[in-house]
Amino acid sequence: MLNPKAALFFLILPQFVHGGDSTTREIFFLGILDVLIGIVYWFALVVVAARLRVFLARPKVRHHWELTAGWLFIAMGVGVAAAS
Repeated sequence: MLNPKAALFFLILPQFVHGGDSTTREIFFLGILDVLIGIVYWFALVVVAARLRVFLARPKVRHHWELTAGWLFIAMGVGVAAAS
């Protein structure tokens, strides 16, 4: 209820709800469905981030990552210097 976009989506603009006797039940169902989809999405994101963290913690991968990031920062700096 503290998110105004969610309040607009579920309470004021129920575009996915068919008119009838069960409007409140449909809005409640869509709200629960939104929460469940959000839980699955964030859980998957956390699992991927945890595995990525383990992968990036390897010394060889970390060295290549830092080398690539360094060259990218140098290239961006040269690009900014050339543009001004």
